[in-house]
Amino acid sequence: MTRRVASLRWRLLAATLAAVAVALTLAGVLLQGLFREHVMRQTEADLLRQLDLLTARLVVDAADQPRVDAALADPRWQQPYGGLYWQVDRQTPAAALGVLRSRSLWEDTLALPDDEPAQGEVHRHTLPGPQGSELRVLERTVRVGPADSAWRLSVATDLTETGAAVARFRGQLLLSLAMLLVLLGLAAWAQVAVGLRPLRDLRAALAALREGRAHRLPSG
Repeated sequence: MTRRVASLRWRLLAATLAAVAVALTLAGVLLQGLFREHVMRQTEADLLRQLDLLTARLVVDAADQPRVDAALADPRWQQPYGGLYWQVDRQTPAAALGVLRSRSLWEDTLALPDDEPAQGEVHRHTLPGPQGSELRVLERTVRVGPADSAWRLSVATDLTETGAAVARFRGQLLLSLAMLLVLLGLAAWAQVAVGLRPLRDLRAALAALREGRAHRLPSG
């Protein structure tokens, strides 16, 4: 009887811990995905503001030559490989990339894919960037200037910091879930112990009846 109770206790505890572990694993995957999606949405919202600013400050002169009318405020535009980049290209099949570009690109250009966003439409890409970095890029095409030429405007940010933020969150989440698993395991142990107490009492009563220390089983 003692072995059966112990075996039942361990089976109940193992089943409870397995269910809790699966639930926490699924919750961890979901929370990590939601956090990464939130960070990427924030990153893209900031990039879209920068793209709007670049669009507003693009000027094309009578000779159909573009310029950015005023310096953009963020210091990362000026710092070589500062992690924030912009670029202006002619939207023609044979156009060279980087007709205008931020100082932060230094001697590099944004290697944009061969697509043609519709007027005002924003396209999003994840592309390799300077010094082996990974970039999130937003681009749009606008028509401006006396010749009504099409210009492809793009802004990009280095995803290194985004990846680091997601990694930090993942580490903190794993630690929190591990601590929660331990606490829930202790709670499950206590619950199983309390739940099997009547069975242990019955076992003790049967042993007493068998050994002559009692004449009947206790009621209730």
